[in-house]
Amino acid sequence: MHEKLKPFTIISNKYELEEISKKILDSEKVEILPLEKIIEIDLLKELKTHKENAYKNIYNNFINIFEYAEKIPEPKTKKINFPFVIDKDEILEFSRNLNNKMKEISDKMNFLKEKKERLKTEIELFEKLKSIEIDIEKLLMMKRLNFKVGKINNLYYERFINSLETENVLTINLAEEDNFMWLMLIYESNMEIGKTLSIANFIEYIIPDYTGTPKEILWILYDEYRSLKYEIEMLKISLKKIFFENRRFIYKYFDYIFVLKNIYDLTNQMKFTENFFIISGWTTGDIYNELLNYTNSNDYILFIDYAFSEKSPTLLKNKGIFKHFEFIVKMFGIPSSDEIDPTPIITILFLLFYGMMFGDVGQGAVLSLFGFWIYKKNKSDLFYVIGASGIFSIIFGFLYGSFFGFENVIKPLWKRPMDNINYFLILSIYFGISILTLAMFLNIVNKIKNKNIKELVFDPNGYAGIALYWILLGSVFYMIKNGTFPKISYIFIIGLIIIIYLRSIIFEKGTLGEKIVQGFFDLFEILLGYLSNTLSFIRLGAFAMNHAGLFLAFYMMSKMTGNTIFSYIILLLGNILIIVLEGLVVFIQTLRLEYYEFFTRFFKGNGKEFNPIKYKF
Repeated sequence: MHEKLKPFTIISNKYELEEISKKILDSEKVEILPLEKIIEIDLLKELKTHKENAYKNIYNNFINIFEYAEKIPEPKTKKINFPFVIDKDEILEFSRNLNNKMKEISDKMNFLKEKKERLKTEIELFEKLKSIEIDIEKLLMMKRLNFKVGKINNLYYERFINSLETENVLTINLAEEDNFMWLMLIYESNMEIGKTLSIANFIEYIIPDYTGTPKEILWILYDEYRSLKYEIEMLKISLKKIFFENRRFIYKYFDYIFVLKNIYDLTNQMKFTENFFIISGWTTGDIYNELLNYTNSNDYILFIDYAFSEKSPTLLKNKGIFKHFEFIVKMFGIPSSDEIDPTPIITILFLLFYGMMFGDVGQGAVLSLFGFWIYKKNKSDLFYVIGASGIFSIIFGFLYGSFFGFENVIKPLWKRPMDNINYFLILSIYFGISILTLAMFLNIVNKIKNKNIKELVFDPNGYAGIALYWILLGSVFYMIKNGTFPKISYIFIIGLIIIIYLRSIIFEKGTLGEKIVQGFFDLFEILLGYLSNTLSFIRLGAFAMNHAGLFLAFYMMSKMTGNTIFSYIILLLGNILIIVLEGLVVFIQTLRLEYYEFFTRFFKGNGKEFNPIKYKF
């Protein structure tokens, strides 16, 4: 269901700017409306906009301070009350000095981190070279010979080695790592092997200029690496020490600055004269009354209540289980403020459809436990819906007498689909008739709410449509029972078809000839839609039987094995496949019935979701 939103406009002197803005931000229930939509252009030209936020630099200083100390700011905005007086220059000076001091330490720490990463790469290289007992300085000073150290993917290794057989190149395998082979290549200085290395995707590592064998160098590098690690830790502790030495002032000042920064960000959506400001928006009834009471107590504030030309945004206010099904509606579209919120109806129908098509006590229990378990971890409404669907699978499982596919464990409280095929197929059609009738009734309610009475008369889902649909149904049922189509029905059917046909001529755009042709095709699609949409609900009964039939196939396969263990394995795999695969297919089919057979007859979903302004970092 919708929560009714109210429009408001406040005109006030600038002395009330901060307190009014904070009330709006604290409420988190106000969507600001651009004044361009409610004020004439000529008047807007006389008003000003504040573009600069005087508190932004101070705010950025504090954010840096928190980042340097690896702390997450948690401003307590509710504790900030107006009026309050703060020394902006004093806080700016405090935050700037502290920021600069911590930045200097942080820059040094980042420099050491980069050096540490370079050392890590060098250690990795010399670890691969430590099997070679040679002075690196002498290796680097070779003149007649040249060398390269690097690694090559194992996929190219053999081909690469074969390509060097005809070349005067010494290949030394250093080490094997994951999917790579480390190599040292030694060759004559006048020899060019760059192209060969490039083709083989050889990744070269440059040996730094060190003295001593790789083992001796590794001792030095490891000591330096550990030294850097401890120095970085000490700098990190220094940053935290500075933060905690000033923590009391940091938190105290930041709460004020955070609020003021957000307040003056909000001013970008206001308009100003020399002494006054104007702000407009949509809000809930309780916040509307709060703002009204506050403005009534102040002679310098004018609170204006009048309807804007555009529709109000949509704020859905469903509770309990219905809240979790809102996302299904929103995937199709946002209900506008002047149409019915279908969430409660969709919730009930979704669970009934799913349970009817996937009725099994055991499989439903697995589905339900899985859905609610995942929902508890990540709070995704999708998994709540899966969990709730599992519960209805359990309910219909008891009605069908099905437990993990077996129909001899539980006595059915209703009927078994496979034993009552015609019954369930006919029942599914009755379901379809009821759902389509409900959809057309909801369309009538929406048209009445929008005061589109004229269009409602000609609408294929309005008065004419619902009358035509039920006369056709009644006539078909009469013919099935008595063998003849009632002649009186022809008069009503033809008359209603003409009314629906006139809809295109009256309401559509284009020339008369185009309207006549378009109306014919629209009428054909509408009549075909009555039939196809009704028969589409046969899938409710068909999937209920398919569910039982699919398990029966696995059961027959298990009996054919002649082995108890293999039989149980097949039944287990069969249940897993049914839960995962058929559970997903039934979910999709349920969405299809709701979206295409139900929604399209009454729900436009062209609303705009309520987007209240909130504090932002």
